[in-house]
Amino acid sequence: MKPELPSSNDALLRKKQVAEKLACSLRTVDRLVNAGALTRVKILGGIRFRLSQVQMLMNGGNHDYQG
Repeated sequence: MKPELPSSNDALLRKKQVAEKLACSLRTVDRLVNAGALTRVKILGGIRFRLSQVQMLMNGGNHDYQG
């Protein structure tokens, strides 16, 4: 099974960008990942996050991505 690729309109963000959008610390982003509220995307050794998931968190909802 191939890993799911982000759609063309779903940007990928670095952890620092996620923290800025959520107005939280980098450690809080790690906690969101550990809690399952945010999913990491690994790209050539780098970690990114889907903008759509971050926006859902900003709107107070949970994502439905199972990756």
